[in-house]
Amino acid sequence: MNCFTKTIVGGGIAAMLAGGAFATAALAGGHKKPGDYPKRPITIIVCYGKGGGSDQAVAALQGPASKIMGVKVNKVNKPGGGGVNCLPDFEQAPADGYTILQHTDTLITKYVGGAHNIHPTKDLTPVITSNIAPTALFIKPDDKRFLDGGKPSWNKVVAYAKAKKLNVSNINAEMELVTMAKVEEFFGIKVKQVLFDKPAQRYGSVIGGKLDVLMEQPGDVIKHVKAGKLAPVLAVWPKRFGVFPDTKAIGQDYKIGWQPLLRVRGLWVKKGTPAPIQKYLEHVFTEAYKSEKHQKFLVRKSLTIVNSYQSTADTTKAVDDAVKTYAKIFKGMGRKVRKGL
Repeated sequence: MNCFTKTIVGGGIAAMLAGGAFATAALAGGHKKPGDYPKRPITIIVCYGKGGGSDQAVAALQGPASKIMGVKVNKVNKPGGGGVNCLPDFEQAPADGYTILQHTDTLITKYVGGAHNIHPTKDLTPVITSNIAPTALFIKPDDKRFLDGGKPSWNKVVAYAKAKKLNVSNINAEMELVTMAKVEEFFGIKVKQVLFDKPAQRYGSVIGGKLDVLMEQPGDVIKHVKAGKLAPVLAVWPKRFGVFPDTKAIGQDYKIGWQPLLRVRGLWVKKGTPAPIQKYLEHVFTEAYKSEKHQKFLVRKSLTIVNSYQSTADTTKAVDDAVKTYAKIFKGMGRKVRKGL
């Protein structure tokens, strides 16, 4: 087991990282359709806005999954409420496999904090995990305040934050909020965070120069980095990212031993969905994940820093462990925790 398995979310993410590339043995040989399912289009509810990481993750699976099932796979974005506003529509849908929820680790943290009452494995059944990604901080490439010798400098950002107010563009999700709190602690700074649910607003606020620094996963903004609109300034990771080899990392360069939190994205169906349909969907989306189109997406979006796949069983174990561990983290930070955890 490598160094990535000892993360702050304990056995949950550890299990995700130790699970191997694909659960091919369990799913080899193909899966027959369960009866006449599916006989009409499938809808995936995405809990975040268009253009963001969750939206991109579903879009990359839609085509391959549709081809395998022989029906259209629709994507519906329901952003807002820090990832909670999507849940009522999903709750109202029947447990028949025609409505799938795509969510992130925020589904776990919002449950732990009491923002919703849907237990991620008792009220839902994971289908697969399709993305596991670390986090980085980004600046506008021509922001001279944060450049040293014409290159992005985290030391310059820290110095500015200590002298003036640093404004950080972030998402209203606990993983990022906890991560930013740890960055503040490690570097002795205090920042003002401006929270956006919509990716375009989050990215645009820094690209347009209204805010100073963006916290985001590398793959979500890689196109903006390649276009010269954003530049990485810190990898919140033990080692430098291969995709950003010149960007300093909290472990390798600053000798910070903390094992970071990770963004996790996956698919769920409602508890009570017939078991044959659950297994069929796991097979379909595993095959869609393995497809050439999707693998190219993972490479293009720098989603290969960490193994991004987990099966139903491994995701279930990881999520159950993460519920316990996030409760411990929140208690240690003095944050609200659901009664009984």
